[in-house]
Amino acid sequence: YTETELCRRGSGYQFVHAADMMHCAENHVRMMKTGESGLTVFRLLTKKGGWVWVQANARLVYKAGKPDCIIAQQRALSNEEGEEHLRKR
Repeated sequence: YTETELCRRGSGYQFVHAADMMHCAENHVRMMKTGESGLTVFRLLTKKGGWVWVQANARLVYKAGKPDCIIAQQRALSNEEGEEHLRKR
């Protein structure tokens, strides 16, 4: 996605599979409270309309004692890896 495409959609949650929404929201709240999201595995919408499993970890970066930005590391997972994480959830 381009920056423009992402901004037009509004919330990043527009790209998250409905079945993974609460899991992502819980980890988002954790990050806002603790500064770290923990490992989050979810399905992300592709430009072609399919789904890809993603493993992410995000942390909140502070500047002058206030939240400044979020740094996230993500990697694509195989369908098998994603399904295994889903079973463990």
